[in-house]
Amino acid sequence: MVFLLAMVGASDVQVKFPDRLQDLGINLNYERETPTGWTLRSPREDGRILWERYRRNNTLGQLIDLPILRLCINYIRQLNLGNQLSVYLFYTDQPENVTYRNKDTLYFAQIARIWLPEYFAQFGYGVNVNPVAISKNCNPVDSYHMLRFFGRRLKDLVPPNAVKWVFTSQTGGIPTVYESLLLQAISIYREKCTPLYVLPDGTVFPVDFKGFLLETFYREHAKGLVERHYYAPAAEFLENLNLPFHAALCRHAAFRLLFDLKRAKNALESLPVDISLSYEEEQILADLRRQMDELVRDLPGDDDKWSERISRLELWILELYWGIEIALAQESWLEFLGRLIRFTETILQLVLERQFKLPFATISQILRSAEKIQNIHRLSIDLHDIPTKTNLNMLHTIIKEISQKAQKLVTNEMETVANFAQEIESKSLISLRNHSILGHGFRGVSKEEIEVRVNNIQNLLEACQEVLKILRIPRDRNPYEIIKQVVLRALQ
Repeated sequence: MVFLLAMVGASDVQVKFPDRLQDLGINLNYERETPTGWTLRSPREDGRILWERYRRNNTLGQLIDLPILRLCINYIRQLNLGNQLSVYLFYTDQPENVTYRNKDTLYFAQIARIWLPEYFAQFGYGVNVNPVAISKNCNPVDSYHMLRFFGRRLKDLVPPNAVKWVFTSQTGGIPTVYESLLLQAISIYREKCTPLYVLPDGTVFPVDFKGFLLETFYREHAKGLVERHYYAPAAEFLENLNLPFHAALCRHAAFRLLFDLKRAKNALESLPVDISLSYEEEQILADLRRQMDELVRDLPGDDDKWSERISRLELWILELYWGIEIALAQESWLEFLGRLIRFTETILQLVLERQFKLPFATISQILRSAEKIQNIHRLSIDLHDIPTKTNLNMLHTIIKEISQKAQKLVTNEMETVANFAQEIESKSLISLRNHSILGHGFRGVSKEEIEVRVNNIQNLLEACQEVLKILRIPRDRNPYEIIKQVVLRALQ
């Protein structure tokens, strides 16, 4: 569908031959002569007289003209976007106590409703004109009123998802009205919106400051999204700003944050080979690609690749930590809780695999490895009485059993991680997670519910940082923070 949104102004209906109207007994008051005809002094009173005679005798249409609207519609017709156009024509009809009530254009809108379809019918072009009154509660010379009016009304008249092309007329009417109409149309319809301007000589051209306004809109939205680490929607705005490298970084970050590592890698690989990058951008891209080469691989199980396995676990733990930081910044408490518990589970796995060089990734591996530890070190590790066998509680139980029965096997790392896991379990955070949609329930998770259990959420983040320090996992190069800063610089 193609739409034209316009304000009918005091000069939009003009009389081409005043003397011929006078011969017909139609006496009007004229304001001034223009290249296309005479304007009426009082659009309300003279417009009413003209409308009442015109609706009874449409042959009078040959004596009048609507030059601005006619030229705009003809421009749209020549674009060959279809053979139908819907026009929403806004007019004023102010209360009786208003000084400039004589300039109201309600009758001009009615003339346009008949005249425009009849004129364009000769070209086989269907024009449907819908007059729309500007609310009497809105002062048409008040920009605030007009912006609020069009912000509500346009979405009702022309839903953004139901339109391909929207044109606005920047000529005719009260400046505060057509300026507010323009701003809201661009805000609502964005790249679908094309403002038109009619020069005095009749030339129509699209107004190019729509691009500037949209660019400002896209930049501000992208900046706000990236600052809060909402990378996926930011990527779309960056594409619209013709920043393909930065859009790719954001798509990469969005997939990476979800551990969709193959697509995170592909987002970087899909960049055109001929894209122009600065030295810094080339280095960042190379670093991110190296990281993804590591992250995307499965855990090796061979003994001769054990150091590679440990390195991969450390990288995944660091990714989980970055996600915890971001979830905290976004105040996404369910995400925060889910990542915190997965972090706890993975650090338990890491310290056991570091110490015993046995795999602890799945429940079956945990059971087999626990049995091997029992046989090698001649101690009893009872996992069968655990009511609910999850990776986390089984791994934690193994470390607790070793601490009680073979203290010489306990490292500082194991003790630190076990204490961290004990804190998570004792505060009923796992139960809170299990009653949410990440577990088996439908409860939401709020900041207040978490803080009832831990007093201060920031303490949990600091505890995670202390664990990383003990595990010798450096967190000095946060890829999400690097991406954020690179994108924000591009948006300045």
